[in-house]
Amino acid sequence: MITRPMTSRDVAERLGITVETFYLNRQRYHLVDKMPRPLSESGRHKFDRASMEAWLTRHHPQRAPTPANDPAPPPMPNNDAEWSDFLHRHYAPAQ
Repeated sequence: MITRPMTSRDVAERLGITVETFYLNRQRYHLVDKMPRPLSESGRHKFDRASMEAWLTRHHPQRAPTPANDPAPPPMPNNDAEWSDFLHRHYAPAQ
């Protein structure tokens, strides 16, 4: 099944900005954020939907930052005893 390409308006809506702002910052998105190039540089820009969806999941402004070293951080302690164990593990003197 072939999906229709994304327009500049679709991309701008997903980023939460206006189309005008998208056009003004599009070069930076390509150079710095490595946004995929449009299918055609002339006329109205259309982007490959699969490539743009992958790029948007990596670079969406409302996406939570990824942890530095751990793909899934441990759950936070819920009570005083768990906090005590948590603090002891992290701040106990090295042996």
